[in-house]
Amino acid sequence: MRITPVGDDQRRIVVSHEDITKHKRAQEALLRLAHTDPLTGVANRRRFFELAHHEFERAVRYKSALTVLMADIDHFKAINDCYGHAAGDVVLRSFVGVAGEALRGPDLVGRLGGEEFAVLLPHTTLGGGHALAQRIVERVAALQVATCVGLVCYTVSVGVSTLDDRIASFDDLLRAADDALYRAKGAGRNTVSSAFGEFC
Repeated sequence: MRITPVGDDQRRIVVSHEDITKHKRAQEALLRLAHTDPLTGVANRRRFFELAHHEFERAVRYKSALTVLMADIDHFKAINDCYGHAAGDVVLRSFVGVAGEALRGPDLVGRLGGEEFAVLLPHTTLGGGHALAQRIVERVAALQVATCVGLVCYTVSVGVSTLDDRIASFDDLLRAADDALYRAKGAGRNTVSSAFGEFC
């Protein structure tokens, strides 16, 4: 709504209005597209890093716990090769569904690329993050996912790291989780490994 005085007489005004609902909805839709992975509906890589860096700074400032999970769907290329990319897409969405059911409101899932996901867990210790990761691994392993070519089973490996004196930046935190993920894969996959050797 716009109110415009007429001349020097402040008692005379012209009131006009314009419905900008459609415009605002279009803006919101564009913003969602810019921030969201279109296949899975979670934060895309750029948005995840933007929010994660902010959360890292907040955790450092207030000396609060912060844990990160790095998750990778095991043998995902083989799933695509054997069942097709449409089935692979269903598997990716399935993982996001399982992770979403295990998380709380402030937690954030991001798809970093391909079959690799990161999960940001504010106010969560290493032990809490490891326990949550273990629940996700177990729930995924128990699934039979319905796809266009039949039921597909899959597993996931997860690395866990937490903010402590050895971590100077969010990139360090994520790198520690990625190193732990590498160890989980080396241990046979379908398992959880934590950074710095704890809870392995």
